[in-house]
Amino acid sequence: MQFKALFNVAQRSHSARSVVLWMFAAVLVVQGLLFIPNLWLYEDDLMGVLTSAEQEKLNAQFERLDNVQQISGLRAQGRLLGATVYSVASGDTLDFGRIPSLAPTLGDIGTTQIRSAAEADVVWHQDSPFGDLIVSAQLDITGVRSELQAYALRLLSSAILVSLFVAVISLLSASHYFHEPFKRVVELLRRSRLEGVKEIKRDEELQDLDEFSGLFDEYNCMITKQREAGLQLKLKQQTLEYQAHHCMLTQLPNRLKFDEEIKRVVPDALESDQPFALFLLDIDNFKFFNDQYGHDVGDQMVLELARRLQGMMRSDVDMVARLDGDEFVVLQRDVVDVESTHEVARRMLSVLSQPIEYRGFTLKTTASIGVSFFPDDVTLHQDGSTDESQHWAIMAEEILNNASVALQEAKNAGRGTFLVFNEAMRRRITERMRIEEDLKTALIEGQFEVFYQPKVNMQTGEAIGSEALVRWHHPTMGNIRPDVFIPVAEESGLIIPLGEWILKTACQDTLRLREMGIGNLQVAVNISAVQFTGGDLLPMVQRTLDETGLEPSLLELEITESAVMHDPEDVIRSLHELSRNGIGLAIDDFGTGYSSLAYLKRFPVDTLKIDRAFIKDISRDSDDVVIVEAVLGLGKHFGLKVVAEGVEDNEQLDFLRRQGCDIAQGYHLSPPLAFDQYAAWLEDWNRERAKITAGQEAAEPSSVVQLHRLPGGRSA
Repeated sequence: MQFKALFNVAQRSHSARSVVLWMFAAVLVVQGLLFIPNLWLYEDDLMGVLTSAEQEKLNAQFERLDNVQQISGLRAQGRLLGATVYSVASGDTLDFGRIPSLAPTLGDIGTTQIRSAAEADVVWHQDSPFGDLIVSAQLDITGVRSELQAYALRLLSSAILVSLFVAVISLLSASHYFHEPFKRVVELLRRSRLEGVKEIKRDEELQDLDEFSGLFDEYNCMITKQREAGLQLKLKQQTLEYQAHHCMLTQLPNRLKFDEEIKRVVPDALESDQPFALFLLDIDNFKFFNDQYGHDVGDQMVLELARRLQGMMRSDVDMVARLDGDEFVVLQRDVVDVESTHEVARRMLSVLSQPIEYRGFTLKTTASIGVSFFPDDVTLHQDGSTDESQHWAIMAEEILNNASVALQEAKNAGRGTFLVFNEAMRRRITERMRIEEDLKTALIEGQFEVFYQPKVNMQTGEAIGSEALVRWHHPTMGNIRPDVFIPVAEESGLIIPLGEWILKTACQDTLRLREMGIGNLQVAVNISAVQFTGGDLLPMVQRTLDETGLEPSLLELEITESAVMHDPEDVIRSLHELSRNGIGLAIDDFGTGYSSLAYLKRFPVDTLKIDRAFIKDISRDSDDVVIVEAVLGLGKHFGLKVVAEGVEDNEQLDFLRRQGCDIAQGYHLSPPLAFDQYAAWLEDWNRERAKITAGQEAAEPSSVVQLHRLPGGRSA
């Protein structure tokens, strides 16, 4: 047999490889066991030769000495690195060169101690001109080691060659006595399977293969098991495919299955001219039920609502799917017109609002529904850049997005209701998309400007700083209000780079005021909930302070209650990190959000800002008065400064000062100003304040500086 054929046998046959490897390893191990004693003996022989040679050289040196004491003056030569010599006659012990570790005693004669790969200690008896001596010598054995390694390499090479030879013989035997007959049997089995014969006929080719007779039964058994395994695999694949396309809780189609279905329904509806409608449903306050009663109750609620939706729709025509969590979608086909979807949506709301009884709980919830109608609510135009299948996919995505927009509008309208997508919603979507694109351009082209609204100490009249407010100067649309573009920036994530730019600009402008000699003023910068919960707020603030050189004490971050209460425990940790870095913290619009006093006492905030909604009617609304007094009381109790936003007239200003409010901010003092205007306002304010203070001190000393309107609409 050729070597290549043998190699192929070893490569393809596990049995042949096993035999060859086992034989190679066994012969190699046996030879190794025989070679190890041989190496020991060879090493002893080499050490004996080296010792004898050094004995003769040492004895020749002794013959040149006059007495035994002169041994100490000998020098190490050749392989002898040093020795300790003991004279039996005189009892003297003499050393020269390196001192060995073995003592020259009678009992140690013939002892060899290997110290390292290059050194060894040897003790021997030596007849000399001075009588019997016992010598403990330190020898250089590098030559012995080199020779021993060469000898071991020769032994290993011969062992490998012998093992390879035995392995080749084993491979020949395995191929001749097992592999070749097995190949013949396998060929017969393969041919019989192709011919559809379950039992192989006995003929002259099998007469010398009796040892493989049991293989035929095994083969038939294998075929049966293969059929069973194939069936199980098919069932498993079907199960996995079902699980990949269905919700395991409700057994409804999931988002993947729905996406496939809607992409198929869109071209069918256009071809058959049969409109369809999408109903996107979301359970109102579902998180409350999960948190209040546990996820088991929440799952049962989802399961029951899924059953109700399935029960009211046509199982052979319509499709009910669970997209995510508490979000369902209903695909209703063959819809007559948009008006008919109103009745379906009302029935859905009625069915879903029925109480759910579970484990002693009576659960009652509502749902919000967004409805989109096909083809009225989609754009049917197809450009040449997309093929037909992509066009269907885009339309399917658009119809679902429209339902999502209508759902969000329904939630904003008060929940528990439904809204049908309309052109007004489309315009708002288009407007939002345009604003988002323009925001990206504005960031690149620098269309934003930071304005500053001054803040004044109500007791001393001192201008203590300002709040930084961003303004967008659009090249074609003019000035765009922050309440228009800030929500879009937050939803799109553009608030992250925009917020960092605002913070950096505010810090730089604050330092410019100091360089102008106006003083160390604090600047307050609003932080979005997106920035606060993104995890990168502290590094961004620290990086900005490092780059600009502004002291942390001159920076105050204003955070809304909604951002603070999003994840209180994480918020508390983040706020403490900011506070430890010396940065001031303020809760903006206090009283309009959650106002959780349990968390307020744990927040390391320095300032509470009363929302302008409570200041606006403070002179006419007793409820606003009570709220403002309560916030001022909280601030005093917790040792916090209180800022009143939206101060518009002297009456509001006087009331707040009498109540002990610390800081005022609003159009009565100044509107938001560009930096140059803000710097000029500060100079005017400080000059007028100095005059008023001087006049008050001359008339009647007082710790309170009266604030008056300045000419031109300013106040002092």
